[in-house]
Amino acid sequence: MNMISCQQIIDNYIHWIRDNTFIKSIKNGNLYEVTSPFLDRHNDHIQIYISKKGDDYILTDAGNTIQDLEISGMTFSSPKRDKLMKTVLNGFGVKLGDSNDLFIEANVNNIGQKKHYLIQAIISVNDMFVLSAESVYSFFKEDVELYFRSNDIFFTKDVKLAGKTGFDHNIDFIISASKIKPERLIKTTNTLRRDSIMAAIFGFNDIKEVREQKTQNYVIYNDTENKNVLSEVLNALSIYSVKTVPWSERESFKNEFMFN
Repeated sequence: MNMISCQQIIDNYIHWIRDNTFIKSIKNGNLYEVTSPFLDRHNDHIQIYISKKGDDYILTDAGNTIQDLEISGMTFSSPKRDKLMKTVLNGFGVKLGDSNDLFIEANVNNIGQKKHYLIQAIISVNDMFVLSAESVYSFFKEDVELYFRSNDIFFTKDVKLAGKTGFDHNIDFIISASKIKPERLIKTTNTLRRDSIMAAIFGFNDIKEVREQKTQNYVIYNDTENKNVLSEVLNALSIYSVKTVPWSERESFKNEFMFN
């Protein structure tokens, strides 16, 4: 059986989004509800809303993401949590409104890209705060960063890279190439879910199509708090040459992240 090409992965992903995105006009056409194929932490489809603002558009989650987390007992009074959430939002160009709504501004030329940013930001905020009481003060991405620093692993974090489709993709950490090792692109996740992994595979392959130098892609995932990892998700990553690093086994991969 022939391996599916990178272009086919990109095409299939775009078709999947197009075929599973539904738009409904509400408020007499002054507001549009967009139901995406991506799932939130309850396995419900993520919905966003689009309204006109002069010649531009406002895309928002209407406050649903943070409201749902607060109902579940997650508070945002900690400066550490507030700072980390805003750092994640800034990575996607998404802002936090006065009503705790996540929103982004767009124009007719970039509304598709901005919709992509907002949905990825919603997924990331959900992922950041799905924490047990035991680890409530330890955010996974920050743990990875501290691990790299303590082991003198030099990196650049929160980098946007453009893919062949023209979409920008947020990469959590980039480790530069050395004479003996390729450039390493790393995404982190607290929970390995189908939709977030599909987005990661798409992003890695979209970037690969325009990246001149060879890269090795990684997903570092938190298996200490989330032990029930679906084998099909791991297999999907393996098929597309994405290395998976369970957090509990990070020492086994440390040499791969070192410069030499």
